[in-house]
Amino acid sequence: MKKTPVSILQEMMVKKGGIPNYELIYNGGGSHQNVFTYQVLCDGLQASGTGRCKKDAKHKAATAMLEVIAKEKGLLQLPASPCKSPIKSPIPKLPESPKLTTNVEFRNTIGELQDFCSLTNLDDPLYKETGNIGPAHAKVFTVQCLVSTFIEEGTATTKKQAKHEAARKMLNRISSVVTDGVINKLSDSKTNMMDIRNEVAIAKYGKLSKTNNEIVKPKVNWGVKISNYYKSLKERLSEQERNEFLVLLEDIEIGLENIANTHELKQKFENVMESFEIPVYYMKYSSNKNFNTKSIISIKLNTAPDIQEFGYGQNIMSAEANAIKNIIDTVKSLLQ
Repeated sequence: MKKTPVSILQEMMVKKGGIPNYELIYNGGGSHQNVFTYQVLCDGLQASGTGRCKKDAKHKAATAMLEVIAKEKGLLQLPASPCKSPIKSPIPKLPESPKLTTNVEFRNTIGELQDFCSLTNLDDPLYKETGNIGPAHAKVFTVQCLVSTFIEEGTATTKKQAKHEAARKMLNRISSVVTDGVINKLSDSKTNMMDIRNEVAIAKYGKLSKTNNEIVKPKVNWGVKISNYYKSLKERLSEQERNEFLVLLEDIEIGLENIANTHELKQKFENVMESFEIPVYYMKYSSNKNFNTKSIISIKLNTAPDIQEFGYGQNIMSAEANAIKNIIDTVKSLLQ
C-alpha cells in the first residue's frame, strides 16, 4: 500500500523524537463551497495546505511540510499525495501564514521604528488593523503601518505579530531612504535621485513645518514606558550637573519674591535653560471674563517628554513670575 504524505511525515518526525502538530486554522464547512486549511508545525518549520475536505487539506499540509523539509535539509523531493480533492472547482486563495524561523533572536521592531522616527524627525508611526479572516480560534490578521506618506502591511496569526511585521517592513523601507548620505550612495540615475529626494522631502515636511518657528530637538527613546517619564530629565544629567542645575534654579526662585525683578529673572531663567540645552517657549492666553485674573502665561520646556506649566496674574509680569515659579518647582521635583 502506498504511503500518504501524512504517514511519511509522521514516520520521519518519530525517528527524530517528535511528532507533527496539525491545527485547523480555517473551517469553511457548511457553505456551498467547502474550504478547509490545516497548518502543520514540526522541527521548527511551518507549512499549510488547503482543500475541499479536512483529509485533503491535511494531506496537502503534510506534502507542503515535506517539501519545506527537503528544501531546508537538502533532502530529495518526495512524491505528491495520491489523495485527490473530491471537488475540482477552484479553491479561494487564502493569505499564507508567516513562516516560523529558527534560532532568530526576537526584535522589538515597533520600539525600533518609534526610536528611528524620533531621531530622524519623522511622524510617529500609526497602526491600524485592516483585515482578518478565519474562525475565531485561528484568525489571520493584517495590520497597516503609516509613517508620513509611507505605508506597509504585516500579516500574521496574532495582532501583535502582524504589528511587528508591519513595523519591520516600514523600518527596512524608511531606513534605506532617510539616512545621512543616502543620496550620495545612489546610482547616477536622475530619475532615482529625484524619487528619493521627493520621498525624503515629503517624509520630513511634517516635522519641519512646526508653527511658531519652533526648533524641534530629536527626542530620544520614545519607547520608554509612561510610568518612567519622570526619570528622563534626571537620567539625562550627571549628578554634578543636577546639583549645579538645582542651585541655579533656587537662586532664581529666591529672586522671584520681588516681582519687580521678573524681567531680569526671566532672562536669567532662559540663560540657565540654554546652558543645559533646553529650549524655552512661552504662550499667552486670553482670560475668560468670568475668571478673576487678566493674564495667563504658559512655559514649555522642550525636553523628552515636554514639561509645561501655567501662571496666572493681574498682569503679564505677575503671570510670568508665577509660571516661572511653577516650572522651577516641577523641574526641581524631577531632578531630586
